[in-house]
Formats: sequence, structure tokens, C-alpha cells
Amino acid sequence: MNNRRIGIGVAVVVGLVVLFFAGKYFFTNKDDKTDQANVEEEKSDVPVRQVARLVHQACHYADSVGIDTTRYTLSADAAHNEEVLADVMMEVRYGKKPSRMAFSGLKEAVDSTWSASAEPSSLASLATFLPYTQLVGHYNRLRKQGSGDPALADSLRLLRQTLNFYRYVNRFNPDQFVMVNIPAGELNVFDKTGKRLLPMQVISGKPDKMTPCMTTYIQDIVMYPYWNVPKNIALEEMLPRMKRDLSYIYNQNLQILDQKDKEVDPEEIDWESLSETNFPYRVRQASGCENSLGLLKFNLANPLAIYLHDTNSRDLFTTTKDHWRSHGCVRVQKPVELANLVLGTNTFDAAFMNKCLIDQKPRTLPIPKKFPVFITYNIADVDASGKLHFYKDVYSLAK
Repeated sequence: MNNRRIGIGVAVVVGLVVLFFAGKYFFTNKDDKTDQANVEEEKSDVPVRQVARLVHQACHYADSVGIDTTRYTLSADAAHNEEVLADVMMEVRYGKKPSRMAFSGLKEAVDSTWSASAEPSSLASLATFLPYTQLVGHYNRLRKQGSGDPALADSLRLLRQTLNFYRYVNRFNPDQFVMVNIPAGELNVFDKTGKRLLPMQVISGKPDKMTPCMTTYIQDIVMYPYWNVPKNIALEEMLPRMKRDLSYIYNQNLQILDQKDKEVDPEEIDWESLSETNFPYRVRQASGCENSLGLLKFNLANPLAIYLHDTNSRDLFTTTKDHWRSHGCVRVQKPVELANLVLGTNTFDAAFMNKCLIDQKPRTLPIPKKFPVFITYNIADVDASGKLHFYKDVYSLAK
């Protein structure tokens, strides 16, 4: 009996020992599997966290240069976050197309693969255009003044628009380009660094004849151009005057052309039978010093009949501050200097503008290469000294 009891006791002890070690193995193995699962999960989270960190870094810089980063949101998907990172990086470099662009005639030169290898830490090195960096400084200076002032918020909004415009110019990578800023009444020729090579005043369209914003290029330059009067000007402004007094035609050096482009004697026209709906002619102003386009015309590639030109009223640049009085085209203050710069040679001297040669026919001068032109509407911008200006909203477009 005692031996039996001893055998049972030993069996119980052995069973307990086996159970103990089996349980220990089970729980230890379970913990190991849990730890391994946690390690694998942490490993899978590494790319997500890394990309998210880069996105935050890029957005921080983008915010400092006036980009609305609230549009860029992260997720738990690393691939999505990589797309967000690329979008932020590309906007910092190339901006967005300005909303007021009526015509885009320049071919973009965007490096679509750049963001794949670039780092957010390199974004600051992109800011090499001087007016842009000066505007960034003004933008951050104003932001520090607070956010509760509506006038300040509006100023910051206008600054963001101009900053985006300068980023947008990077899409075309121009060595030199013409920029016409309508509210400033100015034209500047810039190089890559933002140096102003040829600043001058301009006269652009009246508020009811607005000069459209566009990207385009100078195709060629015309000496002694004709002014082919737009049909609406001929009918609405000139026809009533011609019908009242034919001397208006001679005083303005106008030519009346038929449908075959042959000049017609004004004395032989039945003016009483003509009206805005019945006018089978075309009006052209002869070349010369009295021509509204002056002595030089810069043809721009666009379907809107907009170009740069000299003027027969050059005194307007000094006698008035109203620089918004044309029918849409842009009168330039220094046509000779602009022509020489675009042509790359001193084709014209200062005396050219003072010569009033008669019976000159238009002569087209080819240019070495397309010269980019940006016509823009930047209310907030810096002058040559880096001073911030808020120009008059002459077309009431900033509301």
C-alpha cells in the first residue's frame, strides 16, 4: 500500500513538473511570437514615418514661401505620402498656373523626375531669383505682425499670388525675359538671377480695354509699322468722325482699303451709306512718326492681337501718371533699347527715334531666338531697391 502511494505521489510530482515546463514553453513561445510580430509591424511603419517626416519638412518650407499647405494631407499609406511629397516639392519649384492667364504661348520645361531624387533640405537652394527672395522676406516679416487684421491678411494674399507667379516662371527656365506688370505700369527685362537689365515705364489697356495676362514671346520686330486698325475701333470710334469730316482721314494719315487690300480714294466713297453693319473696308494708318505704333513694333505670338510698340505720344510717359489708356496693346518707353537687347546688337542708335523719314515701308527684322514675354497682374511686388509696393488695382481684379 505504501509503495502504491509513493508511486502515485511521484507520478503527480512528475506530472506537475511536466505541466510547469510545458506552460512555461507555451507562454514563452507566445511572447516571442508577439515580440516578433511587433518588430515586423515596427519595420513596416518605418517607411511611412520616414516619408511623413520628409513631407512635414517640405511643408514647413513651403509654408514659409507663401504656399497653402493645408491642401496636402498625409495617410497611413507610404505610397500616398510619397505622392504628396512630390506634389509639395514640385509646387515649391514650379508654382501653379496663375488664374488670370488668358493665353499660354510658351512651352514648359518642367523636370518631372526631379522630385524623386531631391531632398526637402535642398528647397532653399532653389530661391536664386532676387525679387522672389526679397518678397519672401517681406512675406514672413508681415506674417509676424499677427493674423487678426483683415487688411494684413489681404496683403499676405496678394504677396502669395506674386510669389506663385515667380515660381511659375521657373517652368520655362528663361535666360532672359520681358515682364510687363500691368498695375505697376512697368516693363523689366530680367536675367536668371533677377537682375533688371532694362527697366522702363509702359502704358497698357484702359479698364474697359484690359490688357490680358499671358505667356508668349517676341517673334520679330517691325520698323516703320503700319497700324492695321482693329475693326471695333474703326467702326465705333473712327467711322463717325470720318463721316462727319473727311479731313480726319488725312490728318491721321489713314488709308481706306477694300477687300482686295487696294487703297481707295476717300472722296469716291459713299459715306452716307456706310454704318457699323455695312462697312466693306479696312482702315490702316500709314507708317511714320505720326503712326500710333510709333517707329517700332514688337510682334508677340498670341491670338489676341496684343503686341508691344513705340508710340507717337512719348510725352505721356513724363506728363501723366495715367499709364492705363491704350486699347489693350502695350506702349513701351524705351523701344530702341528694347529692340537692341532683343536683337543682341546695337541695330538702332538714339537718333533713330528723332528721324521722321517719309514714305517708309514696314520692314521686319528677324530675332536670333524667341524672347520670352510675361504679361502679368502683380499688385504686390518689389522695386529695384527691394522695397515692397502695393500698386493700384486698376482693373478691379483683386476683390
